[in-house]
Amino acid sequence: MYYIRVLFALAAGLLDGALDLKGDYGIVGVALAFAIFIATYFLFKYGIKSISENVKDATKFYKVAIFSFFLLWFVTWVISINLLYPMTLP
Repeated sequence: MYYIRVLFALAAGLLDGALDLKGDYGIVGVALAFAIFIATYFLFKYGIKSISENVKDATKFYKVAIFSFFLLWFVTWVISINLLYPMTLP
């Protein structure tokens, strides 16, 4: 579950960066990250049966890699925006 969620965090950060979601549209980027995190919860709970059958504590579906997800998503978002849309110096 950890590595799958980390891969989704990278994808969410790259998607937010590619869509150039900054400034007033930054809240859309945050909402997109939360939506992807919730999608991974449903993926683990209902989509992948081998994971849902082996997890004994139901809180692990949303607790595993929550900090890593949001930290990696944010770092990837910032780096991808800076690489794709560099600021010009005057």
